[in-house]
Amino acid sequence: MKKNKIKLLALVIIATFQGQVYAQNSYYFPKANQAEFDKSVPTPEQFLGYAIGSHYTRHDQIIAYFKALEKATGKVKLQTIGRTYEHRDQVILTITSTDNQNRLEQIRQEHLSLTEPGKPAIADNAPVVVLLGYSVHGAETSSGEAALLTAYYLAANTSAETQKFLKESVVLIDPALNPDGRDRAASWHNGFKSITTVADPADLEHNHAWPGGRTNHYLTDLNRDWLSAEQIESQNRLDFFHQWYPNVQIDFHEMGTNSTYYFEPTPPGNESLLLPQSSYDFNATLAKYHVQALDEIGSLYFTKEAFDNLAPVYGSTYPDYFGAVGVTFEQGSSRGIAQESKNGLVTFDFTIRNQVTSGIATVRGAVAEKKGLFKLQKDFFTSAVAQGKASGTSAFVFGDAKDKTLTKKLLNLVLKHRLQVFELNSNITAEGKTFEKGSAYLVPTDQPFYRIVSSVFDETTKFKDTTTFYSTTAWSIAHAYGLKYARINTPVTAKGSQVSTVNDIKYGVNGGKTNYAYLLPWSEYNAPRALNYLLEKGLIVKASAKAFTLNTNNGKETFSYGSLVIPVASQKFPADSVYSFINQAAQLAEVTFSSAGTGFSVTGIDLGSNNITAVTQPKVAIISGPGTNVGEVGQVWFLLDQHLNIPATKLDAASLDRTNLDRYNTIVLTSAQGGGISKAATDNLKDWVSKGNTLITFGSSSAWAIQNGLVKEQVFVDSSAARNRGPVKRKNFEDKGIGGRGGSGILVADIDITNPIGYGLTSRQLFVNKIGNTILNPSKNEFATVAQFTGKPHISGFISYEIVNNLSNKAAILIGQHGQGSVVLFAEDPTYRHHWHGTDRLFTNAIFFGDRLRTQGRFGMQAE
Repeated sequence: MKKNKIKLLALVIIATFQGQVYAQNSYYFPKANQAEFDKSVPTPEQFLGYAIGSHYTRHDQIIAYFKALEKATGKVKLQTIGRTYEHRDQVILTITSTDNQNRLEQIRQEHLSLTEPGKPAIADNAPVVVLLGYSVHGAETSSGEAALLTAYYLAANTSAETQKFLKESVVLIDPALNPDGRDRAASWHNGFKSITTVADPADLEHNHAWPGGRTNHYLTDLNRDWLSAEQIESQNRLDFFHQWYPNVQIDFHEMGTNSTYYFEPTPPGNESLLLPQSSYDFNATLAKYHVQALDEIGSLYFTKEAFDNLAPVYGSTYPDYFGAVGVTFEQGSSRGIAQESKNGLVTFDFTIRNQVTSGIATVRGAVAEKKGLFKLQKDFFTSAVAQGKASGTSAFVFGDAKDKTLTKKLLNLVLKHRLQVFELNSNITAEGKTFEKGSAYLVPTDQPFYRIVSSVFDETTKFKDTTTFYSTTAWSIAHAYGLKYARINTPVTAKGSQVSTVNDIKYGVNGGKTNYAYLLPWSEYNAPRALNYLLEKGLIVKASAKAFTLNTNNGKETFSYGSLVIPVASQKFPADSVYSFINQAAQLAEVTFSSAGTGFSVTGIDLGSNNITAVTQPKVAIISGPGTNVGEVGQVWFLLDQHLNIPATKLDAASLDRTNLDRYNTIVLTSAQGGGISKAATDNLKDWVSKGNTLITFGSSSAWAIQNGLVKEQVFVDSSAARNRGPVKRKNFEDKGIGGRGGSGILVADIDITNPIGYGLTSRQLFVNKIGNTILNPSKNEFATVAQFTGKPHISGFISYEIVNNLSNKAAILIGQHGQGSVVLFAEDPTYRHHWHGTDRLFTNAIFFGDRLRTQGRFGMQAE
């Protein structure tokens, strides 16, 4: 009797759970026949033990469920494409018919022929390739749960329609493009979730504390990293993308709770002039399937009103530049299990259902329209070659013999985007610049990937519309790197062998061991990494404030401002150990030192000059926490940690008033109007600077430093509008909120390369990314304006005439003095999105050479 009761109880439990699963399937797949689901394939609820939408699923649980799907059916294959900074696996789940899985590599190779204009089109019955990418912003959590349900549906549903999907498509599911951020968000929401749902928007469940879950480990917005590919997740993702070149790629996002659902097409004016109109027209073609699916479940949505489809920095636009149809989905977020909104109660399961519905509709549309998608992609690359030939530029050339490390970095990025790039077979001169064989490369424009070539090297100066930009309007990598490059407008004659891999730079010590001194040019982008290593090892390293030419053991060499000098005799280590450390630094930074047996120069100063002084080891802190700019804090942290190997401290702004700052000699304050720093904290900072330390500020924090009396400079205030107001201009009420963003683009400035902030630069021309609203007046001190915008500074992106006019001849970088210390004020973020190396090297200079700004007598400033 007891056994029968236990058996009966077990049956009741099973029946209850199956009823819950049936209810879940009915909710998420209301049009499906529930009898047509393969019961041997576990549902997410059966595997995880909770209903989807009642709890936030960790990334490792998502992967575990995908493994269960792979085990349950031959339609599913799971692969790992990389690991994040926090060592979470990045995975792709491939779902297609069993027959397709057995010949998947053949399908992939046939599909790649679409990118090659000279090859015939693939057969109409070939599978269409669809990539569904979820959770690039970790805090946009509905999409990760949707990935579970979408994978289950495609793997378990046995209907004729789904079998057609699997036969005629290859569906690639990336469940989390940002696993680290997703887990950060899931942990927060689960940690503050109540058993009794709290829908009050003020509840902690709905308000993730700084830095939130949007970004990755280094606080980077990965959805802006597709073109620059600075983060490891982006690099892994790009490598996979270029294995397939999907026909359709969806980027699943979330937006504010009070919004409904968004999908493309975007506003017609927010389209790139580089792309054919047919690419954008296909957004409308696919949208028909999204409309039908969302109408059927009664979900509200909007299109054509927001978000631009302009820059290849995004996950929904980068594929457009390779002949795909890239689409952004945006779901109004519950930011928790349920939250009140202007549209009523927004529940987690509701947001998931919308994402599942639109994802399945995408596969339906891709299969139905695949003939057109194949033609779109085939025509796209053919037209790209013609567009490149008609561009007026035959090739771009880049590279600098004085900066091999940054040249290598750009070459690596060019190859990561699979661009055709060639060695030079002879030295050439273009746009007044000389490029040397062996240290420069040629990228022709008449290639299928021309549109990415243009994105990497060209300015953007023409737009369909300038009233509704969502984000960046200038993105060229060549300007951001600040590396020597030029256009070639005549037929290319110097094209050598095609480059397929990045070869290691020859590095070490030219001239071998010496008992006198080693030297390293500061023009190498990686030189600061070598410097920090030597300082960490306890070596005395000096830097030159003047240029000189010396007969080294490798011949006559010229060394410019900032060049490093490591004397041997004055070290606490024997000569053999010094040589070993120098070699280790060279290997770490991939740079080449020169050895010298004499300190007597051919021209310029000798090695014993007072203009060659010791560098102080940086002790750096970054002001972080609520009130500071998450992205900029992450950029500085990444630069110091990954590039320079400096163990920077992240200080909480809220505790700055009671923190002993004496252990640091450099503090960084990113733009956030002082980061909400209290008066007591401000006084603490002032006292610290006055003792001889260096404060580095970005953007609005530079204005804060001026306004709080750390330096005697001025923020520009535009009063012309008030003086010349005239009649008040009227606008229609419906145009409220519409207007040009006015301040995003690339500017050119003149920089003093003899100033320690400008050390390592070989040209006075400096490209600066303009994104903020701070404008600084030039200093009255003739030595304090390190970089100044030119009279006509605008070269790329959309910036309104009024702002360009206001920026004319204004300061880009200022130096001020407070007591015995210095404040370095950047008008803009010099570390922008990790890839503005042309200005982040100036930020690096401020860290290593901040004390030189106050010790040089010619600086001429009085302590306040």
